[in-house]
Amino acid sequence: MRADIVMLHGGSHSQLATLDDPALAPYRIRPLHIRTADCEDLRDADVVVVSDRLRPDLLARWHEPILDRLERGATVLVFGENSVGEWIPGITEQRRPTVFWWWRTGEDHRLRLRNPTHPAREFLTDRALIWHYHGVLSLPSGAVSLVDLETPEGGQDGSVLLVDEARGGRLLVTTMDPVYHHGSGFMPGATQLLYSTLYWATR
Repeated sequence: MRADIVMLHGGSHSQLATLDDPALAPYRIRPLHIRTADCEDLRDADVVVVSDRLRPDLLARWHEPILDRLERGATVLVFGENSVGEWIPGITEQRRPTVFWWWRTGEDHRLRLRNPTHPAREFLTDRALIWHYHGVLSLPSGAVSLVDLETPEGGQDGSVLLVDEARGGRLLVTTMDPVYHHGSGFMPGATQLLYSTLYWATR
């Protein structure tokens, strides 16, 4: 049976370009504009994708419906810069400077892969998980980090991508912003992360 996938978006160029990507057509994603769509449109969704960089004031009315779908067994993907620390219980978020071009400058990106045997890692290549970030997340009880950020001194700063399967459904949260970069046409790792998380979410 085909999964019912919805994507919350705000109509930005990158979000519309992502929704128009022919490679995603087989998923038959239903786009929901956060300003004009009805929260009832989430009722039967198997997968909820929260695009990165949505306006917090417009996203606010969707918080409860998204968490309700999660509790009822849906898979929820929340991409970067969506103030998750303010509305997903158990998660705190702290911003961090973005290291954009570490592969050119030779700077240490300080991203470290974790939990290589976690089932989600079968779908996520190293390139999909290591490109950049906009902050760090605390781990709620029962969650697993797949990517951590180290401090410059070598300590653990926080998670950049976590998976939480203790809320009824499956929750993936990351401070990376794959929809923006995929739709904008730069950072190949962003495209891999977007494609891979959608594939994981529908399995």
